[in-house]
Amino acid sequence: MENLERYKHLNKYLKDKFGERTLKICIDGGFSCPNRDGSISNGGCIFCSERGSGDHIKFCSNSHTIENFISDQVKNYFTTYKAERANKFIAYFQNFTNTYDSISNLKLKYDSALIDNRIVALAVATRPDCINEDICKLLKSYCDKYYVWVELGLQTSNDETGKLINRGYSSQQFSKAVDLLNKYNIDVVTHIMVGLPNESFYDIKNTVDFINMHNI
Repeated sequence: MENLERYKHLNKYLKDKFGERTLKICIDGGFSCPNRDGSISNGGCIFCSERGSGDHIKFCSNSHTIENFISDQVKNYFTTYKAERANKFIAYFQNFTNTYDSISNLKLKYDSALIDNRIVALAVATRPDCINEDICKLLKSYCDKYYVWVELGLQTSNDETGKLINRGYSSQQFSKAVDLLNKYNIDVVTHIMVGLPNESFYDIKNTVDFINMHNI
């Protein structure tokens, strides 16, 4: 009997899409977060590290400009053994909230990463409450040349748990962001967490059911 997998692996999805192995270049874009700068909170989500989840990213630039800071990370990646493991790559803005800036600054930062012909995709990790029409239009402008997707943190559909982990946005805001991204045909990757404080199996199931209600 064929062994049917119960979920899709990202590696297989990317291989099917691009015809070969495709790897992420994790990038610190020098972003902040409304859940850290006082706009919503100063503490951040309880699961987020001091560097916004990109602790493994190594820096090699002493540049005082953000564009060189970003492009140097990409250039440095291509000097490492990791770049020998594939022919196609994804510029992945990982640390903190990677749509939390002016449109002009966002374009400058994204452009600074897309400097090598081996890069075939742009992936942006962010919060649902930091997606708006102008940001979607900017992301859509890259779609003619790159595969673009947005990674949204949901963690849980239980808003009481959301308050407990200091998430700072509601499940309704997540739905609104997904609808807006769908409007511009921008794919969405959703992050969930299993084993959050006080959550049961039914909370996890409800979160999965909630995600499946969306076009993701």
